[in-house]
Amino acid sequence: MLQTETPWIDTDFLPAAAGNCVPLPERRRRPILAATPTPFEEGRALFTPQQLFGEVEPSADVLTHAPFLERARVEHERERDVSARLALGAYLVSRLVHRLLAHDEGSCAQEGMLWQLDAVRRHLRELPADSPESAHLHGITDAIPVGPHPLASLRLSLMAYAYFLEHEGRLEEALEVLALAVRTHGADVPVADFAGSALFAGRINRLLARWPEAAACYTAAESAAEQAGDTVLTLRARLGRGAVLRGQGNLPLARMAAEEVAAAAHRAGLREVEAMAYSDLGSVLSNEGRRVETVQAIYHAFLLTEDVLQRTRVLGDLGVVLVEIGAYDAARTAFDLVLGSKTSFIVRTNAVLELMEVESSVGNRMAFERRRAEADAVRTRMPPSMVADFQYKTGVGLARFGQLGRARDTLLAGQQLCEQHQLNAWYFRFERTLSNLEGCEIREPGPATPASPSNSPAVEAVAIGLREFALQTT
Repeated sequence: MLQTETPWIDTDFLPAAAGNCVPLPERRRRPILAATPTPFEEGRALFTPQQLFGEVEPSADVLTHAPFLERARVEHERERDVSARLALGAYLVSRLVHRLLAHDEGSCAQEGMLWQLDAVRRHLRELPADSPESAHLHGITDAIPVGPHPLASLRLSLMAYAYFLEHEGRLEEALEVLALAVRTHGADVPVADFAGSALFAGRINRLLARWPEAAACYTAAESAAEQAGDTVLTLRARLGRGAVLRGQGNLPLARMAAEEVAAAAHRAGLREVEAMAYSDLGSVLSNEGRRVETVQAIYHAFLLTEDVLQRTRVLGDLGVVLVEIGAYDAARTAFDLVLGSKTSFIVRTNAVLELMEVESSVGNRMAFERRRAEADAVRTRMPPSMVADFQYKTGVGLARFGQLGRARDTLLAGQQLCEQHQLNAWYFRFERTLSNLEGCEIREPGPATPASPSNSPAVEAVAIGLREFALQTT
């Protein structure tokens, strides 16, 4: 049975320096990732949509909400008429809300707004009634007020649609809709709403490898959360900034951030935040090459997590490191649990990418090509870091099967992508692999030796725990 009563905290993960973080929210000394004080912190800070999304561009020469039109174009070229019309509908709805938030009070403007609303509704009526995206778009138009009415219902509908788009991996579009939702507050966003929205915006920007924008959003989220006295959001914002550091390759500071938050969350009895911190810590340890400790940290996050969606994400992360140490059976168990769940596009696709690695490692060419084709079919929906992962696993897999020319071309394309998006840790990984391309041989999964990480007691305990969990869920 899985044991969750006694927290597992390895003293190696929590050095004395991490304890210097003074308990929240009353503190004067700040840990290394503390937000820089702003001029607004004397009294009440003013939190605005512009802090997260910049100024609204009024120029007629700037195409607003372009990501929706880009999706419509791509789907039309693929002869997917329904998907193209859904994307066009999303664009029309976004333009409609954009116009509403311009607050043009003239009578002609009101008549034009009503005409545009009717035209958008006519387009939406032609969309499939059973489409989840169509339901979201109808919900937004139904929530658009006629006259000077509150926008709370519209804001909720927009936020729900933004989360849907993120779940589907349409990150650029999710950011567009999130910006509209925040703008419904006007010039002064309530502090609690601002903190949550800033975390959301930070996460999307981070997934898009927009590091300065992500860091700014997380910093703003921490400032708002501290003013609201919300310890959970404050700690989550610090984890977000640590994740930005990890994405940029600054592993020492990223690890310190995760350790500080894990310690603070444990003291406060915040299990879910502690689980997030251990999951982030596992990612850092993995990048540092400390595989067994990575397994322990991520499995501890799994035991702490009670949220079903978050637990599935943690399982995906755990499967990744199990593959890296050669514990293929345990990794398959983790990924099967992920693929059997109703989780997000990103989590499911990550599981497919890792199964590519499993199949190329054990020399199963047919299964590798099947998983590669499955991932390639959704490549346009992947964020940059996931495309890098896909190209890396494709290149290494092709090399293991003796196709060195194709492998080199794939890896060079991946390296160029990393340079473009400042994915520093990935860039150096591509560089190392390209310099040792001849060594990408097929690794047959022979019996583990006593010194093998996959044969360590810690990893065996995790494998047993995963099997028991799988039995409980079937």
